[in-house]
Amino acid sequence: MPTFHISRGKASAIDCDVLAVPIFKGGVAGAGAAEVEKALGAKFKSLLAAARMKGEPGESLLLPGVAALKAKQVLLVGVGEKGGGSAAARKAGATVGRKTGSSANVATTIPQAVGGRAADSIAAFVEGYLLGQYRFDRYKANGSKPKTKTVTIALSGRGADDAAMRKAIARATIVAEGTAFARDLTNIPAGDFIPESFAAEARRLAKTLPLTVKVLNEKELRAGKYGGILGVGQGSDKPPRLVEIRYRPAGAKRHVALVGKGITFDSGGINLKNDGLDWMKMDMGGGAAVMGAMLAVGKLKPKVAVTGLICTAENMPGPTALHPGDVITMKGGKTVEIGNTDAEGRLVMADGIVHAVENSKADVIVDIATLTGAMMIALGDKAFGVLGNDQGEIDGILAAAGDAGEKAWQLPLYDDYRKKIDSDIADMKNIGDRYGGAITAALFLKEFAGDTPWVHIDIAGPARSTVEEFETTKGATGAGVRTLVRWIESL
Repeated sequence: MPTFHISRGKASAIDCDVLAVPIFKGGVAGAGAAEVEKALGAKFKSLLAAARMKGEPGESLLLPGVAALKAKQVLLVGVGEKGGGSAAARKAGATVGRKTGSSANVATTIPQAVGGRAADSIAAFVEGYLLGQYRFDRYKANGSKPKTKTVTIALSGRGADDAAMRKAIARATIVAEGTAFARDLTNIPAGDFIPESFAAEARRLAKTLPLTVKVLNEKELRAGKYGGILGVGQGSDKPPRLVEIRYRPAGAKRHVALVGKGITFDSGGINLKNDGLDWMKMDMGGGAAVMGAMLAVGKLKPKVAVTGLICTAENMPGPTALHPGDVITMKGGKTVEIGNTDAEGRLVMADGIVHAVENSKADVIVDIATLTGAMMIALGDKAFGVLGNDQGEIDGILAAAGDAGEKAWQLPLYDDYRKKIDSDIADMKNIGDRYGGAITAALFLKEFAGDTPWVHIDIAGPARSTVEEFETTKGATGAGVRTLVRWIESL
């Protein structure tokens, strides 16, 4: 991971391999780029035209160094409209990170040019830069990591508190690390990552961070009557786990619980999926998001007590698997008729929510899961849905998502949809009809939260990407980590 520095000198005087400078919409040169334009004269506009560069976010053009600058190369980067602030800085940072991975020393003027509070723009740029450079290559014989060692952020002529900016850089680095950690876990094939792997990773974190870990194995889950987690995992020879990670700072006045879905592979069970099985290793993205958030919490040390719960199992159609029509007894005593074994996530999550209510006694519960394809139908593959029983807490999550640069949208939780999951023989079914599936799944979870304030985040869409776009790379995205950390800090 590169080291980030602040420089008060002029960008033209920075000796580096690549100097990244902003181009605003319409081809207008920003800080640093103006010197390039002056040195190149009329040739500058012709180069932009030849590259069809209009200053839109994501655009870039690499030029050889010019006489007015010490940089060996200059990277022109589209940043959109003037005054884009943190959002523009994050996108531009990702573009620069992706384009400069082979360069040892990089410098940029982008944070000072996009406007907004200096520390916020710098943090967003750093976060975008690191996430844009992310690569998952552990299974490639010739895999290579970025070679960047230093990134210098030039702030010539801009007044700001250096201590605040250094703190912003440190925070952004940690949040990016937590997101990358979640991506790594989610990208690992299911053959190499099983429920016990979550427990092992949690114990590894606790060795160096102020976290404690407790793991419930299958015998302890049976003794505690965690029927949802056990039921989902009973068709696999890889037994389920409930992993609890605790952070308890002195003087904390609030206690939040994060509950993550950790289905390490989802075949659908006896209701076998008919497509998309190749990426069902990523059905543990919610659990990975909780792990990434707990890593960040352990390093940032907010004055909020946090309990991270990963409800993890493998959903397989083995000879002992749940049958459609079976009735199971959940943690807390509610009975559930299995309408479809592929609606398994809500079963493990419900047990985790009851654990958070009864054992952790959290003030508020936030669950995060790749829960429903219905959410993708509603919001597409870039936004996550938010539902819950407390509007104040929902508003806090939505605000945190906006600040973190993640797309989130609230869906209604209509009480009269509850009858869709009524059962003739049990307290409820685990699935309703084909309509409003994201809402009925949330209504199912609501039954287990009781009177505790609770928010549900469905990341089925944005947990995985098939394209590279700004800070998002192909494969697992670590969706939700940045939002969870920002929300916890806001408390």
